[in-house]
Amino acid sequence: MSFAIDHRLALVLYVLLLLAAAAPVAIGWLRLLPPEREPFAPSAEKPARGQRDGFAVFLLANITGSLLLHIPGVSAGTMAGLLARWLGPEWANHVMMVGFIWFGFVGGLAAAYSLIRTNPLRWPLVCGGSLTLLLSLAGPALAAAIRLPQ
Repeated sequence: MSFAIDHRLALVLYVLLLLAAAAPVAIGWLRLLPPEREPFAPSAEKPARGQRDGFAVFLLANITGSLLLHIPGVSAGTMAGLLARWLGPEWANHVMMVGFIWFGFVGGLAAAYSLIRTNPLRWPLVCGGSLTLLLSLAGPALAAAIRLPQ
């Protein structure tokens, strides 16, 4: 049993899902910026630096890459053609398959990691990772509904 969705509604849902996933990721990148100094603080005083979790930053960068790959107009076929020229067709297919799996489920990994381990990027990774995973799962169906209006 399949259901049909109007292409206009699918477009609105896709854009809302993309923007909802991008907002926590942007907040996560903003949290990585160093805090500003107080305007009248002595110049010898160094601003306090928070602790960073390197793996959380790695996951944030991968979620950002996953979001960039979901932007409409980014074609996997073009990337596969470029990789085939550089690596050869068989290796390009393997790299594309691994990349598809990695960027499809890195959001779930980021959300699970941040729920288990406390870090400064905890809530942006939980929200952004969950929404990116939802975008990876629902995005192809919404994109197909957008391409094929009824």
